[in-house]
Amino acid sequence: MNTGWFNVTTGFVLFFGRFAHAIPVLAMAGALARKRRIAESAGTLPTHGPLFASLLLSVILIVVLLEFFPALALGPIVEQVLFMEGKVF
Repeated sequence: MNTGWFNVTTGFVLFFGRFAHAIPVLAMAGALARKRRIAESAGTLPTHGPLFASLLLSVILIVVLLEFFPALALGPIVEQVLFMEGKVF
């Protein structure tokens, strides 16, 4: 059986899988760049103060904790709880 075509198709799949998502992202960036700026209002959150910095850091911290907590819960935390119960592996 000739496996040469499989190598070519795999190359196409890798190429499009890596670069195909760039086209919609660039389209969204272009659409955002064309938008006109509007005046600030009472509902505008300023991005140059400590409130924005603290909200941004707290969101980043929450996302990171939610990403790593399952791995920690399955590993060392569960092992410590079992060790406290007297079960040793």
